Amino acid sequence: MTKYWLDVGAGMDAEHWASFPAPEGVRRVALDPLLTSAMVASGRLASLPCDILRVGAEVRPERSVEAGRELSYLPFRCGAFAHVHCGFVLHLYLETLELLVAEVHRVLRPGGTLHVLLPHFGDLHSERLVQRTEIELHLRFGNAALTRFEGPYSTFWADLYRDRTYQIHCCK
Repeated sequence: MTKYWLDVGAGMDAEHWASFPAPEGVRRVALDPLLTSAMVASGRLASLPCDILRVGAEVRPERSVEAGRELSYLPFRCGAFAHVHCGFVLHLYLETLELLVAEVHRVLRPGGTLHVLLPHFGDLHSERLVQRTEIELHLRFGNAALTRFEGPYSTFWADLYRDRTYQIHCCK
């Protein structure tokens, strides 16, 4: 039986998934909120290994500045994924943090895991971002193990924040 893994905020080249081969029986999905059909049609996107499916999606909060637009959700059925990775993305979407965490919880199957990477620049703002994210994950998952990230550094962002990255692991 195929297991599906999701990378939320994968970037245009799905760098995290593309940096290593998929484990046996795993199909990977690279989702990025900035991916549009025009980008795909333009041919500006890097080609991906055949086991990675690229999709676009948008998550907007109820009080979005885009008045009249529908609230968006991750475009997957409940329990579709065995693993979700959110690398250096949640701190950029704080206005949708609660919705995004709820959606990740929804698309994870029971026993599924979540891995979050967050930068920390040693200032109060970074500390608050990490704490807020940890609290929100703990509220939804009931567990959230925060530790320093020691690698592997497989993406530009991970390498850039090499000595300033925390990780949070959760299990549904």
